[in-house]
Amino acid sequence: MQLIRYRECPSTTWKNGSGSTKQLLISPSHADLSDFDYRISIASVSSSGPFSLFIGIDRQLCLLEGEGLKLHIQGDSLNSSTLLTPNNAPFNFKDETQIESQLLDDPVLDFNVMTKRDKYSSNIEKICINDTFISDSSENTLDTTQEQNVCMPLQLLLCLEPVIWDQNGHLTELERYDLLLCPPGEPLNFKSDNPTKWLCISLSRNKGTS
Repeated sequence: MQLIRYRECPSTTWKNGSGSTKQLLISPSHADLSDFDYRISIASVSSSGPFSLFIGIDRQLCLLEGEGLKLHIQGDSLNSSTLLTPNNAPFNFKDETQIESQLLDDPVLDFNVMTKRDKYSSNIEKICINDTFISDSSENTLDTTQEQNVCMPLQLLLCLEPVIWDQNGHLTELERYDLLLCPPGEPLNFKSDNPTKWLCISLSRNKGTS
């Protein structure tokens, strides 16, 4: 089991200065923005402007905080726009796409899952957990640290509100946007008076890749 604390992840400023990003997870662990297989991050967007381009990358984007973003999308033959708010489903797009974002009001916080198109795919689902979560017991695993031969289960949980995580009587306070890597088939127990909100992220290796 691995817990990634959002507050402990370093924040880096974008090249254009219009926002900052906290990287929660990247694979391989030594990769940078030019050669990762998948990357999970949370970005603070403080002004309107263009998205960065990543060739060969698919991205899922959802809004965590803020009024919203209007995305102006430049397609091959037809330009379009879409509105992204915290209530919307994740927005999926190819990262070669030219997108201009427009803030509706104050700065926003967004969640990004980026995968190399020919190797991995991802899915983000909003869920509520009463007290126990059991991940898919699929035999497929992702290798996050090849040098240590450590395999990561396919599913991760992003905490959207504070909750107590019970590890066989050892209680850990989870804060908003902490990330849990979930062992396949192993129950995760939580203590809360009401169901808690999460993002469930599934990562899978595409067929035909090694």
